Amino acid sequence: MAKVIFMHFDEEKDGIYDAKIGEPIIRLAQEKGIDISGAEGGLLSIEHIFDEPTTYTEDEELEILQKFGAISDKEAQISQQYTISPKVRVASMMLVKGDVLVKPYKKSKDTK
Repeated sequence: MAKVIFMHFDEEKDGIYDAKIGEPIIRLAQEKGIDISGAEGGLLSIEHIFDEPTTYTEDEELEILQKFGAISDKEAQISQQYTISPKVRVASMMLVKGDVLVKPYKKSKDTK
């Protein structure tokens, strides 16, 4: 089991939830009544709590992240080369791989 912390989605429902490894994050959110659809472009900011799990990110997801300007070409390349998860994920494509903090993605003003 993993701990998933939802933060900045809904004051009353934000909190720590148990999730099975491999469970889609969107299913967990729906089961707990947390609306993550309002995140910009369906993107989520994530921070792994302890050790970052090695995880393969599909090319399709990396392309979406690049399209939205959430990650650079270099970050996508590093993610693929070293099988590490980017700090922004597409909600509908993210699986729980370990303890994680999940927040709505907000494009920074510095990002082009």
